Amino acid sequence: MTFDEEPETQFEEIKRSVKETAKNLPQSAKAYVKTLFPILTWMPRYNLQWFIGDFIAGFTIALILFPQAISYATKLAGLPAEYGLYTGFVGCLLYSVFATSKDVTIGLTAVLALVIGQSINTNLGSKATSGEKVTFAITLSFWTGLIQLFIGFFRLGVIVDFVPIPGLFGVKNINTNENPPYQILYDFLSAVGSGTSKYDAIFGVTALFFLFSIKYLFAHLAKKTPVLRFIGFMRNAIVLIVYIGVSYAFRDRADMPFAIVKTIPKGLSGIRGPELSASYSAKILPAVPTIFIISLLEHIAVVKMYGRQNGYTINPNQETIALGLTNVIGSFIGAVPSTGSFSRSAIKSSSGVRTPFGTFYTGVLVIIGLFTITDVLYYIPSAVLSAIVIAAIFELFVNFKILKNVFQIEILDGLGFVIALVVCLVSTIENSLYASVGWSVIIKPLARTASGSWVDAQLESTKKNPEPLAPGPQGILVFRIEESLTYPNSGFFAERLKETASDKMWSDDTEERALAREKLGLETLQPLRAVVLDFAAVNHVDYTGLQALLDSKNDLSRFAGRTVPYYFVNAHRGQLNTLLRVPISAGVDVTPGNTKPAQEGFIGRFKKDPEADVLFHQERVKALVYFRDTIDDAIEAANLEILGSLSEAEVEVVSSK
Repeated sequence: MTFDEEPETQFEEIKRSVKETAKNLPQSAKAYVKTLFPILTWMPRYNLQWFIGDFIAGFTIALILFPQAISYATKLAGLPAEYGLYTGFVGCLLYSVFATSKDVTIGLTAVLALVIGQSINTNLGSKATSGEKVTFAITLSFWTGLIQLFIGFFRLGVIVDFVPIPGLFGVKNINTNENPPYQILYDFLSAVGSGTSKYDAIFGVTALFFLFSIKYLFAHLAKKTPVLRFIGFMRNAIVLIVYIGVSYAFRDRADMPFAIVKTIPKGLSGIRGPELSASYSAKILPAVPTIFIISLLEHIAVVKMYGRQNGYTINPNQETIALGLTNVIGSFIGAVPSTGSFSRSAIKSSSGVRTPFGTFYTGVLVIIGLFTITDVLYYIPSAVLSAIVIAAIFELFVNFKILKNVFQIEILDGLGFVIALVVCLVSTIENSLYASVGWSVIIKPLARTASGSWVDAQLESTKKNPEPLAPGPQGILVFRIEESLTYPNSGFFAERLKETASDKMWSDDTEERALAREKLGLETLQPLRAVVLDFAAVNHVDYTGLQALLDSKNDLSRFAGRTVPYYFVNAHRGQLNTLLRVPISAGVDVTPGNTKPAQEGFIGRFKKDPEADVLFHQERVKALVYFRDTIDDAIEAANLEILGSLSEAEVEVVSSK
């Protein structure tokens, strides 16, 4: 291969890029504005079937949102209950217009609420009034959203890639915002042991028992009768209604033996806006980075997870804009910082939601509830809200089987988890976040390089003595990865690979697509049948890189309408332990909200399965055939596998191309 043209200087390259950008500016601006409103792409096709699915999901989430929003606001953030509800309905209404994910629900979450509460106590002190806390949280929402909008509008979501992904039983007078978890547990046991708050403790323990009983009982019954899963989904509302009834029975007593929520303002009478004076903003800004990072990371994690599980592509930059608009606009309607909820999104996804408009119905129902049922919410026992918080935290509890896989794949990532966990137990979530980021900075290079390039095997032979490749079926994509596949660039690699497969010259040869292309006067494209990945420049693959490989394989298989095998060339021996999981599709999804732990139960996360371990070992040995020394060898092996999976008629057609 020779070059017969003088290369451009850097200034010439910049000048050419500026001219091309200016030339394409009108079309680019039009396309950019269109991407800001994803609702325009699907709303014209909205139909009755979609409405039914969305309304059922929206109604289900509304029943869950009421107890969760009140619990998180009062027990974790230390705010009046109504502000959790304001955050819920604002997030639902706005997100439905700007979202690219149909499954995610925006609002206050357990982790974010706890960090908000800690920020309030750190900056205002424990003696701050309720009004001061509300003003601080609302103003915090404004500034957090403003930064998120800046990141989203200027398409700077890439910076997220460089950051690695409570009240107890309702006992009063225990500080859950300033004290570390071990101190909270000690305070709880001391309070109960001394005979104080025993009624609150009884309410909290029994409510927690019923929450878990309903969850696992109906998860088991739903295996035979799927519709029963909805009862499990609504366990928070069921338990709340029962205990409101018990609390109401004590209404005539002058001295309530347990704490209750009491007055929640009817309608939207408690709405207030942020304090935007220069002096107050300076007071707020030190707390913004932590809220910004946790809010954005939690949201991007949940939208990516459900996009991956349900086979659709999300736009991280647009999601950042949606989150930023929710926080900025919401701050003028009494909302505090919000993000995507793992637990509510999991239930929404399982409820048959069809479009992002499902959250709109949830928002409308919450507003109706604010005008109609606040008198009933007066009698909610405080301890039951704490039980709901604890049950929600258990949803995020790590599956130790998956954690074992993480250590097997990349021990440094496993140590990062341990560091974050220990710091969280003895300190705060904020310090835990900083510790995990610091660890990541130490072990990961803070640099982003090109994720890979497309290689035309017919034009660029990989042998030292070029010779024509052996004839065989078309549709083998050769892709060279030019840097280690780790957290900072794994997502970018997966997107680049999918773009290459769909935009270059690869397409599924289904009859429907072939007819569509024929009507448009376009040429017939060859099918995608295999992918060959050149790992010569890849020195390191962590578990996030492995998940990116698995995600891209699943996406391309859906795109092609068949299983697309991955072949690896020049893989370093130390990477085999990780990469062998790709041919057998052994995932390591450690994202909170993963459905597998809920199916196997809490105890099942610790059990060993010897038969599964033996089967996994056998599959790893068989998967070695997908690792080759050269690209030509990998192409030949892919040809043989493709020919072996085709019918005789298909072999003749493919071989003749």
